[in-house]
Amino acid sequence: MKKGENSRKERFIHNFSQFSLEDLDSDITLRCKFNFSYFDYIQEFATDIATWDESNLQNLFTKIKSFSGKPLLYWKQQCIGSHRNHVLEIYGAFPRKSGFSHPSHVPSDVDWARFRLDGKKRLIGFTIPKNLCRPDSRFDDNTFYVVFLDFEHNFYRT
Repeated sequence: MKKGENSRKERFIHNFSQFSLEDLDSDITLRCKFNFSYFDYIQEFATDIATWDESNLQNLFTKIKSFSGKPLLYWKQQCIGSHRNHVLEIYGAFPRKSGFSHPSHVPSDVDWARFRLDGKKRLIGFTIPKNLCRPDSRFDDNTFYVVFLDFEHNFYRT
């Protein structure tokens, strides 16, 4: 170490990663986003976050944080469970056999989907159809719009 250098200061400064959004290895645009502006907890089988205990809230936040680290396409390809289901399933049309009804505030031409949380718990929502997500369009194909929290797997009944 040279005279006049402060090793503690150098270690402290070194611990701060300096990167820019414009760095070639920045993946910020690839990460999926969650939008809760369409959230509906009024329906019979929907769960209101306000009624959740701390453990359920922590688990939900942890899952959403994890999901946010990758694009939606990644989660559509990740298998879970023994039946080769995926973490994210895109259904397209609103299911006919559902304990829920299509909320009037949700557009009719969206692709309905679900994230599997754990057990029977599902995060239900929609994505924008791929045919509307062209490079010159205003739509984003990497956003999941949350509509329901389904604790008992009532959205898509089999």
